[in-house]
Amino acid sequence: MAGNTRKKGTLRPDTTLAPVEEPEAEVYVRGLPGCCLRSFKEAVVARGDDQRLAELRCSSCGRGWKVTSSLDERVVERFDTHGGTRATDGTYPAA
Repeated sequence: MAGNTRKKGTLRPDTTLAPVEEPEAEVYVRGLPGCCLRSFKEAVVARGDDQRLAELRCSSCGRGWKVTSSLDERVVERFDTHGGTRATDGTYPAA
């Protein structure tokens, strides 16, 4: 097995989210509270619902999160991202 092969189901650690109430308080996905991380993972792998989500709402604590940036295709397909072009492909428009 190649050393750089990602485990199927592992989310990219460079995905960032911000609390709905504090958009400037961006955190990496690993910095989410445990209950919110579980809800995030469940939302990303949910099948049968093709609707994109505007935000994540934790099923345990009720906190709301917006995905601000992600290079993980599964996250981008599931959530509306709020970080501009960096949220989808890592590039910025030419000035």
